[in-house]
Amino acid sequence: MVKLGTAAAAIKPKGGGGKAKVIGVLILVVIVIIILFNIFNFANTDANRIGLHYGGGVIEDKKFKSVVPPGSTNKLIGPGDTLYTYPIDQRSYIIGGDGADTDAADEVTVVSKDNVRLGVRVQVYFTLNRNKDVLKSFHERIGLKTEAYEESGWNDMLQSYFRPQIDRALSAVATNYGWAELYNNEKMKSAFQSAAAKEFTRLLPAAVGGDYFCGPGYNGSNDCGELSFTVQKPMPLDKGIIDGLEAKQRAELAKATQEQKNQQVNVELQSVKQQVAMLGAQGYLLKTAIESGKIQFMVIPQNGNVSIPVPTTTNQQPTTQPTTPVR
Repeated sequence: MVKLGTAAAAIKPKGGGGKAKVIGVLILVVIVIIILFNIFNFANTDANRIGLHYGGGVIEDKKFKSVVPPGSTNKLIGPGDTLYTYPIDQRSYIIGGDGADTDAADEVTVVSKDNVRLGVRVQVYFTLNRNKDVLKSFHERIGLKTEAYEESGWNDMLQSYFRPQIDRALSAVATNYGWAELYNNEKMKSAFQSAAAKEFTRLLPAAVGGDYFCGPGYNGSNDCGELSFTVQKPMPLDKGIIDGLEAKQRAELAKATQEQKNQQVNVELQSVKQQVAMLGAQGYLLKTAIESGKIQFMVIPQNGNVSIPVPTTTNQQPTTQPTTPVR
């Protein structure tokens, strides 16, 4: 009679238990790796971006934890935590023209003191303020709402906050200048640009709620500085106005040219009067004829013989006749 245990041992396959153990270990390792990657979170930042580390675990609030410096690699942060990065290099917001952040044909429309509508293209250059408290405030007030930590969100932020203040600043200042002053007077255009920049730097912090933006030369350790604000030549939207101005300038130039010619004629006339007074009318006419080449004369040396060619017809050879020396 065969025992049950002996029979079971007889039918058990040989070698299968080892393979099953290996597969089980591999599955366990994969599970452990997945768990570890969820427990340990790593943060990385590019050299031109700064990071804001916020908590987000199951047992903690989603609050600010730290600033992650630019160029950080594999910085360990908590499970579920989030890193938001923002640019620290020089940035720009350009309205109109090549490389614009808006349509190439876009312009800011303003009205001059003499009620002419003008189109203005603008360039603003700046950097983001890296002060920890200021940067944190920017993220929580502006960045989260516009998703400015993403490239598309950053552009949306500029459109939402920069563009309206640029429009307001230029519109407020343009009413102090005539259109021709802005169009062809470099001194007035410079004054207009300075006034608009001052107004823009006043309006922007009030609109965004803080001094979140610094000048293009800011590097995180020096003074924040003012944003660079430049405008191109304001152009009348009605091109006929420019044509009229150019026609007026051509007429003024022609008038000035004619007046200059008249002055030259007057000077020459005075010179003639003076010469007539000195030489007499006949003497002046003789002098003029000699100068124009209508009368030719030559000086004959004393006791000298001179041969003077006598003009003949084309069929005859020229002859010379001796002349009596003039003493």
